[in-house]
Parts: sequence; structure tokens; C-alpha cells
Amino acid sequence: MILSARRALGSKPAEPVFVLTYHKVATVLCRKVLMASTEKIGWRYNSEGGIATDIATKTDLLHVIHGTATNEFLDSGKRGIRIIRDPRDVIVSGFLYHQRCSEKWCINSDFSDPGYPHPQVPLPLAHSDMQTRENFVSRLGGVSYQEKIRGLEQDEGLIFEMDGFARITIDEMVNWKESDNVMTIKMEELVSDFDKSFEKLFRWLGIPEDSIPMCMKIARSHDMNRMREDQIASNPHISTGKLRKWKNYFSSQVTEAYEERFGDAHLTLGYE
Repeated sequence: MILSARRALGSKPAEPVFVLTYHKVATVLCRKVLMASTEKIGWRYNSEGGIATDIATKTDLLHVIHGTATNEFLDSGKRGIRIIRDPRDVIVSGFLYHQRCSEKWCINSDFSDPGYPHPQVPLPLAHSDMQTRENFVSRLGGVSYQEKIRGLEQDEGLIFEMDGFARITIDEMVNWKESDNVMTIKMEELVSDFDKSFEKLFRWLGIPEDSIPMCMKIARSHDMNRMREDQIASNPHISTGKLRKWKNYFSSQVTEAYEERFGDAHLTLGYE
């Protein structure tokens, strides 16, 4: 009866929709907001941490957590939202987060399985070819990703992150094929203009108009700009409370390494 009452609050989308984020690109924020919002309006939420190939039955909203999806999925005409971030801040955020996180792939130091499955590699690489997985593991030198990055000086650590998980994210963002069915929102806009961005996100996904005020109330409870300093400090997914950090971390050596690897990826994505 409770579930039926909740579902009566909002109508289901005619077709299932999706939200696509990337590692260190508003993933946790979107997951918290979307899970709570869909539960309230009776939509069925599901998530995919690996490669999205389709939206499963009994799913109204699929959250593609690491931004990895097949061409068939992206060409299917499904309606969705994509969140992007300045690739330079993806690198810095990953560098800081991976030194302290407890994600299995990051703290794993057991490489005894010759197939190099997850958690020996991150989920987005779990279905990659063997050479890609071998290359990822070989860079670790027999220690966990976290131990490796902790043992490096800042510049070397940032460059290591560029060639690690950050590369997965940046390549996925840059190689995206634009689609009229998918709206792209910058994480910077999502955070700085929180209410307007989330209202736009909810409407694009087809959240019923009379349910949007309730969904916005849920979203605001996760707005970093509305959080106290102690709330920000206790959140393991927030490094400093500042969204844009790269200018304070990119030395000439790091900048040169970034340009060698990614060229003007930030310009491609619409950043200065």
C-alpha cells in the first residue's frame, strides 16, 4: 500500500531514461538525489557501474555511473542527461580522492588472478581487452593504486592519475557523440547554479511537474553550497569544498604532461 501511494505521486516515463556521470564528476551527488527522488515519485531506479548496454526491464531511470556505454546504447535514441567536468579538475580531484578512499579497486593489492578482473582494475576496464587491463595493472608495480599514488610527490602523483583512472574519464568525455536526446550539463553549473540546473535536469527526464517541488527539496539537502563546514569536512567524496582546483595544482611540469596526453581536451568540452 505504501509503494502504491508513492507511485500515485507521479506518472512513469513513456520510455526509460538515463543519467550518465563519470568518476569524480557528480556521481555521488546524482546518486543520492536520484535514488531518493525516484523512490518518492514511484520510479524504479537502477545503476550500472560497468558498461551500459541497455536499460533493464523494471527500470525507469538508469544511472550510468562511470560514463561507459556501448555505441548501441548511445545510438538507441534514449533520453538522458550527461554531466561533464573540466578534465583538469577531474585529474586533481582523482589525485586527492584516491589517496584516502576505500573503493575496492583502489586499495586492492592482490593481483593473483591472471585475468585481471575487477577489483584488480576499475569497473570501466573490467570488460576491456586483456592488453588494456595488463597495462593498467603493470603501472602499479605490485602495490595498490592507493599505495602507489601515496608514494609519489605531488607532480608525479598528478601525472600518475592522468595515466590512471582520470584517463578513462577524460577519454570517455572527449569521445562522446552528441545527440539531440541527451542534454549535457557541466558539473560546474550544476554546483554554482544548483536550483536552476536541477530543475532543468528533472524536467528533461520527464519528472511530473507537480512532483518537481518535492524532488527539488530532496536535491537541496545535498547542495554543497548549503552545507555547513563540518558537513563538508566529514564527506569523504569532497576533497576541499572547492570545485575548481587545477590552477593551484598544475605546475609547468604537470601542464606539459597534460598537454602531451590530452591536448586541448578542455576546449573540446567547452572550458577556457
